[in-house]
Amino acid sequence: MAAERFDYRFEDEASQRLLIAALNQLAEGVIVADAEGALIFVNDAAAVIHGVRKLSVKPDDYTEQYHLLTLDEKPYPPADLPLAKAVRDGEVVEHAHWKIKRPDGEIVDAIGTARPVLNSDGKQVASVLTLSDRTAELATERKLKLALEARELLLLEVNHRVKNNLALVHGMLSLHARSIKDEGAAQSFRDAGARVMVLADIHRRLYELGTHSEIEVVGMIGDMMIELVKSFTTDREVDLNLKQKGRALLRTDKATPLALAINELTLNSFKHAFDDIKAPRISVDIDAGEEDVVIVYRDNGPGLVDPEKATGSGIGRALISSLSRQLHATVEFASDEPGFYARITVPLR
Repeated sequence: MAAERFDYRFEDEASQRLLIAALNQLAEGVIVADAEGALIFVNDAAAVIHGVRKLSVKPDDYTEQYHLLTLDEKPYPPADLPLAKAVRDGEVVEHAHWKIKRPDGEIVDAIGTARPVLNSDGKQVASVLTLSDRTAELATERKLKLALEARELLLLEVNHRVKNNLALVHGMLSLHARSIKDEGAAQSFRDAGARVMVLADIHRRLYELGTHSEIEVVGMIGDMMIELVKSFTTDREVDLNLKQKGRALLRTDKATPLALAINELTLNSFKHAFDDIKAPRISVDIDAGEEDVVIVYRDNGPGLVDPEKATGSGIGRALISSLSRQLHATVEFASDEPGFYARITVPLR
């Protein structure tokens, strides 16, 4: 398409040609309107984007002559077009998004900015619209958005199914525990069921919150302790003193061993601490700061017989070891005049 000349006077024709050549070198479309809004220049890039190049078009005819559409592909109201607003209202419109229907039927996504041009006296003498064809880029963004939405739905469904399956496993373990006459074996099944429910609760939270990689652990541990004490309490009530401060996010692969470790401490209290205690009590303080989360767990049982063997053996020791490795956590155990004391410090960074 041949380049169009400005209708403004320049010092000489060479200056005019130089400016037009420079504007036509731009990859971005440039359209210039005079003080009344009539188009006086359309550079090559703008002509290619629209598929047409028409001058002397007034604001009321921009939509019809250049086939401009709204995002739902209806004719764009002429008064709302970015260039029309710059012409009539002296308004600067940045990063506007509209569509163009080219003569060949192709729909183009355009992104552009319109602004008035003022002379040295502050009088508006022209308006300029710059635009670019963003069709391919926006189509890629839309596809990516749809893919991410599908991924989110899939992960939500996975967490939901995992939670349901773990609840089913817990139910099966509970049935076995009730059918076994040996109390030690039955207790092992109940303990295993409690650990499974900790995992199920984490996936339930992920599903309900719509997250997949992180979980807020202060609230999680607090809610978990309330449910654990409620579910473990049988013939007598155990008082829970719970204090929570702050919020902290942990990745699920780190929140899981932390939750299991707290569960293990609670199991240990119910199994070994309260046999001769008239008013059993568990205290849990959770304090989240900028650098770490500190969980202080106490019961009012007889305390540790041998602090050097505080982590015990078997699954409990494995969970504490896993916690230390995965979280780089500091774990301290002691007797607490009387009672059992555990302090777990989990760095957040």
